[in-house]
Amino acid sequence: MFSTVTRATSRAGFKLGTVGGSRAALSIGTARKMAKEAPANGRRVVAEAGPTTYAALEARLNLSFGDHGVMEQVCTHKSYAQGRVEHNERLEWIGKRALNLFVGEHLIATYPNLSTEALQDVQHSSFGMSSLAEVGRHFGMQAAMRWEPVSREAPAVGLTKVLGKAVQALVGAIYQRQGVAAARSFVKQHVLSRPVDVEAVMQIKNPKVMLVALTRQKGMEYPVARILKETGRFTSSPVFIVGVFCATKMVGMGFGSSLKMAEHRAAKDALLKHYAKEIKDISVTGDEPDVSLFAQDVAV
Repeated sequence: MFSTVTRATSRAGFKLGTVGGSRAALSIGTARKMAKEAPANGRRVVAEAGPTTYAALEARLNLSFGDHGVMEQVCTHKSYAQGRVEHNERLEWIGKRALNLFVGEHLIATYPNLSTEALQDVQHSSFGMSSLAEVGRHFGMQAAMRWEPVSREAPAVGLTKVLGKAVQALVGAIYQRQGVAAARSFVKQHVLSRPVDVEAVMQIKNPKVMLVALTRQKGMEYPVARILKETGRFTSSPVFIVGVFCATKMVGMGFGSSLKMAEHRAAKDALLKHYAKEIKDISVTGDEPDVSLFAQDVAV
């Protein structure tokens, strides 16, 4: 594909691009205790879910709705009591849309080079129902849930979806009761802080072809692969380290037991460095305080 120059031109190493974030530290003794007390079969808990349970849950979340009935509604699935009590479906409806907005704002600002298809895949894999359910488990919400499993023989089936919807309902409750700024702050602290794996959702089947196309699109010089280091070429276990260069700039690096494998990985590394480039300390709409659009010295 692109030419390989056997002479090493650089031995300078670099750190491979990584994407991730710190998981919010939410576990405390009470949450662990409630998680242990929750039945292993995933069935709803009736005896423990009362005003004290919901008050403790609000305290762990650092929230204050002023009415524990709000948290009770958040933790009540429409399957409970055949839907004859107030449940979380309406809160989940508005919370889902608020979450999509906040997550979308975050992803499009953090990963400016990702395509819209890749952004959608990242949102689904990193902030979908399973991820939201993990947030709920981390809070200990499973001990407060009121719901009826579809199957008595397999009562745990559906718990992930029920918990995920409860977290969406929680965001909806914060949005309705405390406003958009409070909801965005909650999502930023407890949802957007979770690790994101961009590489896992990217479809890179032929990285060399994709890299050539990318450099042509960006007006960069044709990529050239160069051996940076090798050992054991004529043995049964050789190792080659290859760098991909555009002019004098190394844009990717890879290793392998053959030149072809190392070149393939180097091209893939270059693509990931571009598409998975992460902007730190982003600021999205709503994070900044309200300011005038006009300078004070301008007459309007």
